Amino acid sequence: MAGWGKRLFGRGNKKQPTERTPERTLRRIDGGNPQPDRDVPFYSARQERCTPATDAYFESMNQMRKAIAEHDYEQAARLVRENIAAVPGWITEWTQEHGELPPSMPVFQQGGTILALVGDHEGLSRMADIAKSTPLLEMWVEGIEDHLYNMALFESIQEAVRSNPNCLQRDVKGLVGEQDGRRVANLISYLEKAGKIVRVKEGRTYRLLPADANGVPVAKPQAPVASHRTDRTPPKLRELDIEFLEYVPLPRSPNRWNEAQVPRGRTTPTEIDGHFRVVDADWKIAKVESIPMSERPDPAFRKLYPNDSGLLMVDDLGNAEGMEHSEASALQYDRTGKVGAKAGFGHGVYRTGMHPPGRGFIAMSKECVLHAYDEHLQSIFETPLDKSPEIRALRNRFRIPDKQLKNHIRCVALSETVGRYLFTAVDEAWCVDVRGKGLWGARFPLKEGWKKIPPPSSSAAADYQVRKALDLMGLAMPFTPEDLKRRYRELAKRHHPDVNSNQPNAEATMRNINQAAETLTGVDTSALSSYALFARETSESTIDLPEVGFTVSIGMVGREQDAADWIYAAAFAAGSDAVYLASYSGRVVLVDHNGKGRRLYDIGSVPRQIIDTGDYLYMLTDTRLYVLRDNALCALLDTFEAGSLVVAQTGFGLLQKKRLRWFREDGHYLGSVVTKAPIRRVYSSGDTMTVETRQRRATLVGAPTWWE
Repeated sequence: MAGWGKRLFGRGNKKQPTERTPERTLRRIDGGNPQPDRDVPFYSARQERCTPATDAYFESMNQMRKAIAEHDYEQAARLVRENIAAVPGWITEWTQEHGELPPSMPVFQQGGTILALVGDHEGLSRMADIAKSTPLLEMWVEGIEDHLYNMALFESIQEAVRSNPNCLQRDVKGLVGEQDGRRVANLISYLEKAGKIVRVKEGRTYRLLPADANGVPVAKPQAPVASHRTDRTPPKLRELDIEFLEYVPLPRSPNRWNEAQVPRGRTTPTEIDGHFRVVDADWKIAKVESIPMSERPDPAFRKLYPNDSGLLMVDDLGNAEGMEHSEASALQYDRTGKVGAKAGFGHGVYRTGMHPPGRGFIAMSKECVLHAYDEHLQSIFETPLDKSPEIRALRNRFRIPDKQLKNHIRCVALSETVGRYLFTAVDEAWCVDVRGKGLWGARFPLKEGWKKIPPPSSSAAADYQVRKALDLMGLAMPFTPEDLKRRYRELAKRHHPDVNSNQPNAEATMRNINQAAETLTGVDTSALSSYALFARETSESTIDLPEVGFTVSIGMVGREQDAADWIYAAAFAAGSDAVYLASYSGRVVLVDHNGKGRRLYDIGSVPRQIIDTGDYLYMLTDTRLYVLRDNALCALLDTFEAGSLVVAQTGFGLLQKKRLRWFREDGHYLGSVVTKAPIRRVYSSGDTMTVETRQRRATLVGAPTWWE
C-alpha cells in the first residue's frame, strides 16, 4: 500500500538518480523465492532508531529556535538544559556519518547566551563540563567561559540601569567597567527583548529604564503600508531540475569547524607604528591628516557598498546624526568622495540588496516591508511582503508565525536596471517587476538524501468501511490515485477549519474526510496535506541470518523545513535579468530571466554573498572566496579572518575591522592597508585611495584605482 501511496502523490513514475535518492528496501538475498521489494519506513520517534542522539538534538534545537524567535527565553533555556546531555552522542554520530564536525553548534552558541540571560550558572557549568570531557567539543570550552562572563555582565547591566534610570546606553560600559562597547550593546539588546529593560530613543543613542519603571513610553504603532502588487495570485512556481543543468564542480569550501585544521598565517599584524601602514605593496602614504569634526565619518553608517555611482554607506540601526527620527538612513558618495545624497528611511534595514554594477538599493525591515531607492536615494516603491500572494502561500505551507516571518525571508535583491526585484523565503525565490507584477518563481529541490514519505496507516478497513469512504468522498470504483488526490484537495479547500472558521462542524467534517482518504489509500492523510513527513537515509546495513538475509536502510524523519534546501544568498547577474540562487547545501544555480535553471555550481558550503560584475563572478562563504570567469576558476582565497567583500569596477577588497586587503579582478593579491583604529570609510578618487578612521584620513598614491 505504501507503494501505491508513492504513486498517489506523484512519485511513482519519475525516475530518481540513485546517488541522490537511494532506494529504501527490505529484500530477500538468499536463494529462495524472491519477494517483491517493499519500502521500509524510516524510523520515527515512535520506532527504534539508529541515530537517537541526532534525532533528539535536532528536534530540541528546532524547538529552541522557535522559543527564541518568540522571545520565550525561559522555555528556550529549559530546552537547552534538557539537550546538553545529548550533545556528545550527537557529535559522535555526526562525525561518524559525515567525517567532519558540523558547521555550527547552536546549543553552545545561542543556547549558551540564553542560559546566561536567564542566569543559569548550573546549566552553563554542566555545559562546560561536557565540553571539557568530550575531545570533539574541547574547542567550545572558551566560548562557554565567555557565556559565564556574559551572565555576570547581564546582572551588572541590570543593576546599573536600576541604580541609574534614564542613563544613556553609551554610558553603560563605564558604569559596569567593561571596555567592549559592542558586547555591552549586544547584551542590552537581549535584555530588552527579554522584557527586563526598556530602551527609549534619545538622539543617536538610547535612554535605558527598568521594565517596571513608571512612565515607560508606549511605542507608536507603525502606519500600515499598502501593497504595490497588481496580481492576487503568484506566478507559476517551478522546481529547479538540477540533475539536467550544466554542472560546474568546484573545490569544497571548509566550514568554520575545520578552521583550526587549515594551516595559515595571521592576516592582521597585532601592532603598527603610527596610524596607518601599507603591507605587501609599494604604495606610498602621501598624507595623514586629522579630519575636521564636521567631516568625520559617522560611525552609524557601518555598512559599505561600492556601486556604479561611487560608494553607498548604510546606517541600519537608525543612529545617524541628524536622522534621529528615521528608522534607518543612507549616504551616497560620488567617485570623488563627496556626498551626493543623504536620506532617512521610514522603514528599518534588516536585509539589504546592492548590485555593484547598478545604482539602486533595496532593503527589508524586520516588519517585512520591502523598500527600494534609486541612485539619488529617492523612493522607487515600498510594499509589505507579508501581503504578497507568494508569502501568504508559503506561510500556509510551513505554518510560519508572524514573529518568525523575517527569519524565513533570507534575501532581497534589485536588478542592475532597477526594473525587477527578488526575494527568497525558505527554499523559494520570487521575481517581481517594480510595477508590482509577479514574473516567476523557482524552488530548490530537497536537500540531497531527503525525500517525502507517506506515513502508513495503522488500521485496516472492512469492505463496508471502504464503501462508506467512497460515498463520503463522492467517488465510485474504479477510481485512480489521481481521482482521489484531486477529490481530497477539493473537499479540503471546502471544509478545512482554517478557511471555514465560522462553520461549527468544520473540524468534524475534515476529520471524516481524512479518515475516508486514509481508508481508501492505506496511507496517513498527512501525506496528502502540508504536514507530510520527510526522511533522510543515514545508513545501510546487511543482516545475515541462517537461510535468509536482509538489507536495511535506516534514516531520520523530520518536517519539510528540515528537508528544504534554504536559499541563503541571491543576486542578479550583471547586464541581464538572470539571477544566482545559492542554497544551504552549497548549490549555486544560475536561472535565466524566466526563472529556468541554466547552470549549477557546487561548492559544498553555505554561500553568504554572490556578486557578478559581468567579467567575473565572486562567491563568498564563511571561509572561502571563489573567483570565476567564464566558468573557469581563477582564484581560491581562504577568508577565515578576511571580513566583508567589497567589489569595485577594477578589483575587490576584503575589509576587516582594521585592515583592507586589495586584489585584482582575477584574485591576484596586490597589498593591504592596516590601521590602528577601526576603518570607517574607504574610497578611490582618481589615482589615489583614501582610508579614514574616526579621526584621521590617509591618502595613498600608487594604490590601484577602483574605476576605469
